[in-house]
Amino acid sequence: MTEQDILGSLDVLLDHLVIGAAAEQDSPRSIQYETFAFSRATSVLRSDEDERVRRRFETRLRLALHLAPLTAINYERSNPSPRWRLIREHLVSSFDRNRGECEPLAREIATLLDNWERTRDEVTGHRAFLLHRDGPYCRNCHVEFGTTPTSLLSSDPFKPYFESPEELLSIEVDHREAVSGLGTNVVENLQLLCRLCNAGKGDGLGVDVRQEARHAGSTISDVPLAHRYRMLYTVIDRDGRQCMRCDSASAELTVRLLVTGGAYVRSNLFTVCYECI
Repeated sequence: MTEQDILGSLDVLLDHLVIGAAAEQDSPRSIQYETFAFSRATSVLRSDEDERVRRRFETRLRLALHLAPLTAINYERSNPSPRWRLIREHLVSSFDRNRGECEPLAREIATLLDNWERTRDEVTGHRAFLLHRDGPYCRNCHVEFGTTPTSLLSSDPFKPYFESPEELLSIEVDHREAVSGLGTNVVENLQLLCRLCNAGKGDGLGVDVRQEARHAGSTISDVPLAHRYRMLYTVIDRDGRQCMRCDSASAELTVRLLVTGGAYVRSNLFTVCYECI
């Protein structure tokens, strides 16, 4: 049986289960199957979105590097000539275009390379402002900074603060659109995350499907911490940063398996607050 046949069979099975449970409206069984079907569909759509973001980022960066001369790629800030001008002159000489045509593209490439090189060190000074603007909460999982959260007290393996609480519960300034994805340091692009969620977000390009497949059959305690961070962040972000049972968008969030005993994959994980577990 091919992979396509397997996926097709799963779709048919899900449809059958959801439709077949219709007579048991609002029964726990029908709700579980319907939730699973929607979760799988959402996961597929999210995977497509992750891949589009990855392709767009890689294409833009590769194109910029292809069109820029070495002097612009290895640009020194002490150079009296602006980066965009070096790129413009390179485009003029390499592609036989006039300066007016090349200047807008040269400026765009220079901005892209500037943003790529920009360090995160510049944003730490915004922490106090962000705490005042958004409150002392992680914008992804809503843990309250400076408290002892339920996740820590319960040693939640899906949200393993207990492995290093002082470090993983610390406040970090994060770029909504990552610097690696060409995001900027303007305050509108900044938010506060706990270190665990920030580590889970990583480059913002989602979960590597190869890593997901590698650990799909593992018990949660055997899954490497870095992968647990990534899965936690990705699922909460996918679910709109709210509990999928009570719709709370303020209570501290974690994730749980949709089907107990099922695989540790995004389509079998959902976001839930501790009051609803």
